[in-house]
Amino acid sequence: MIDLSGLLSKGSAEPIYLQIVGALRRQISDGSLAIGTRLPSTRALAQDLGVARSTVVTAYEQLVAEGFAEARQGAGIFVCDVAPIRPPEAPPRPQPAAIPPAPGMLQPGAPDSDVFPARSWARCVSRVARMDPLSLSHQEDSFGDPELRREIAAYAARWRGIECSADQVLVTSGAREALELTMDFLVEGEDIALEAPGFIPTQRFAKVRGWPVRWLRAGERGAEVPRRMAKVTLLTPSHQFPLGGTLPVPQRQAFLQAAGERDGWIIEDDFDSEFRYAGQPVPAMAALDREGRCIYVGTFSKTFSHALRLGYAILPPALVPRFRAGFIQPSAGAAITAQRPLAEFMASGQYDRHIRRARRLYAERYAAAADALAAWPEPLGYFTRHNAGMQICYHLAGGLADVQTCRRAADAGYGVQPLSPLDPGGRSQGLLVGFCQSSAGDLPGQIAGLRQIVAESV
Repeated sequence: MIDLSGLLSKGSAEPIYLQIVGALRRQISDGSLAIGTRLPSTRALAQDLGVARSTVVTAYEQLVAEGFAEARQGAGIFVCDVAPIRPPEAPPRPQPAAIPPAPGMLQPGAPDSDVFPARSWARCVSRVARMDPLSLSHQEDSFGDPELRREIAAYAARWRGIECSADQVLVTSGAREALELTMDFLVEGEDIALEAPGFIPTQRFAKVRGWPVRWLRAGERGAEVPRRMAKVTLLTPSHQFPLGGTLPVPQRQAFLQAAGERDGWIIEDDFDSEFRYAGQPVPAMAALDREGRCIYVGTFSKTFSHALRLGYAILPPALVPRFRAGFIQPSAGAAITAQRPLAEFMASGQYDRHIRRARRLYAERYAAAADALAAWPEPLGYFTRHNAGMQICYHLAGGLADVQTCRRAADAGYGVQPLSPLDPGGRSQGLLVGFCQSSAGDLPGQIAGLRQIVAESV
């Protein structure tokens, strides 16, 4: 019998669903609700608490999103294993001392290799090697391993709201190859729109091809819809790179409508959308696409491992024959050996559990890094809390040069990156500060050391 009495405080200003989430989260964390325990149905708990069923549904969805519970088809909501990946980390000290940096400390966009589920992954590789060894060395379909494409389609529907079939999935050597392939197929000598600031490799790719580029100025809420759409528009709507904002749904719909009117295309680079640390994830732009104008690009490099070199593109149905005709050989860089084991790993549910655990850990580190940056003196600059992603963009105050500051930081062992090279014209000055590879307890001291370097640049 589960005792859920005392979940709500009627005098609290906190929303009811958050009170339910907080209370259940505490009971799961302290072991009062054991791993595998089935939570009451939404209807039953709503009746017990005297609240609307939709309130309980929202609370359960948040628990699932945070990894404290999992939904089993036709069975209900069950408590997950929330044991920490590492021993519990000490809370940050109010006034941390600077910590001597290790090479690459605070590198943006880099996952923690210690979080990689090495043993579970090894078991999947071993199982495939025993049961279907040929799949580790041979691949007949130019779009990638059929089993992996089926799992990617199911994953995109489950996590990003994208309804698609395995036939629409193209496996590549990473997000970068997927972006370049789709750009090459679709631009055809016409113009392309890129966010500024944005991803340097796509900027260079467009320049080498000699394409006319329309720059979309990106702010904290993404890019505005231009008066005239380019033939191809590349966007990072879930978590703008590198500034970090989320493109509002009305703007997403406006972009899609404008692309349809232009007979153009939108490439959605969804590079780290799994790592959102507050509220509910916003559905992918491709999930809103009703006219088949959006190509969705995803990657396993951020969520799983850089070393696998696997990404994918989800094509609108109308583009599949065109890509099939032009893409007659499997991607030379997409590791064949990893594709079937990854399909096995995803099918077993271990990939979803890995993401939830990584997100929970990175959320702690994001909070520690954001709190440490918030303590910096105002004359140094500012940042915006987006509660998402794998880096924080700290905007430097006037008079501070980010490239020179990052060089000094690199000499001291830091891996922070400058913002200005990502912005054509170099108008933006800032630091991209990573946090995923550091413990929450170490981050305040590491960022205090970085603060000393920045302060010396004033």
